[in-house]
Amino acid sequence: MQEILVVTCPGGKQCSHLIPLLYNKSRFKLRLAAHTTDSASRLQTTYPEAEVQTCDTSSLTECRKLLNNATSVYHVGPSLHSRELEIGINMIDAAVAESQKPDTKFKHFVYSSVLGTQHRNLMQHDLKSRVEERLLLSPLNFTILQPTNFMDVYPPAALAKIDDPSIEYLWNIYNPNIANSLIALRDLAEAGARVLDEGEPHYLAQYPLCSTLPVSDAEVIKIIERQIGKEIKVPTPTFEEGVSKVLKLLFAGESDVYSGDHVESDLRWPASQGDLRPDITRDGAERLILFYNRRGLKGNPSVLRWLIKREPTTVDEWVKIQLRG
Repeated sequence: MQEILVVTCPGGKQCSHLIPLLYNKSRFKLRLAAHTTDSASRLQTTYPEAEVQTCDTSSLTECRKLLNNATSVYHVGPSLHSRELEIGINMIDAAVAESQKPDTKFKHFVYSSVLGTQHRNLMQHDLKSRVEERLLLSPLNFTILQPTNFMDVYPPAALAKIDDPSIEYLWNIYNPNIANSLIALRDLAEAGARVLDEGEPHYLAQYPLCSTLPVSDAEVIKIIERQIGKEIKVPTPTFEEGVSKVLKLLFAGESDVYSGDHVESDLRWPASQGDLRPDITRDGAERLILFYNRRGLKGNPSVLRWLIKREPTTVDEWVKIQLRG
């Protein structure tokens, strides 16, 4: 019998790269946690042989149903969601309850957190640090993955198709020379799949994951310009526009983010994503903008290099891959 792997946020950026490495290619039977019936329908169409279960992860009861007879969990917390902490705690507590059943099959809880959870000024980092603490205090065999900012939020293929390309800086809207380490989602997915597949050698481990040493927004855009052979204009948004852009990047599709339109400053719109306190979500995005305009999220690629057993993807390599389609 196949082991059941529960994956949360299966339609998100991380898992859209992870799931294809596991779907019908590993010992796992995938159980995907959809948040809405529409999401469930899309996931079932994309992965017809996976089990798709609609679940409100802010409910401990529903989390326990989600983990029934599961062997492993890959939990991605919804960043900047006002109930991220409760969701993470529910998933851990449900896994503990599952692991204590007399006939339990549960083995491994993999938590995709974030690099630098010590940065308490960043609300989502502070929340993730408390989820990590809950996991550290649990009796579970766990692995904590701590990826840095995603390389994949840059849109080189979309910019290449535009005669007069324009993009706002993603992290440092007023100071584009502040450097951040980046990770390619293909690298993160490969690392996650390896941890899940190998299991026990990664129990009780915490892995800070970066594909690059620190690189600034300005440097990344110069690399994209060289590859597409076009100059990219970089307008400077207002603070409110920058905050709205971050929220849209998290809660909308990339095609919407790079259409050139700004989201209206309406506190109600993230509620469509199941977040009942979008004002708190906006607080988190505001803190993020302020932090990244003074400091970067910096790390080293050595752990990722060891984990995936190859050189991590450079920005230059990643842009070439995106342009090839």
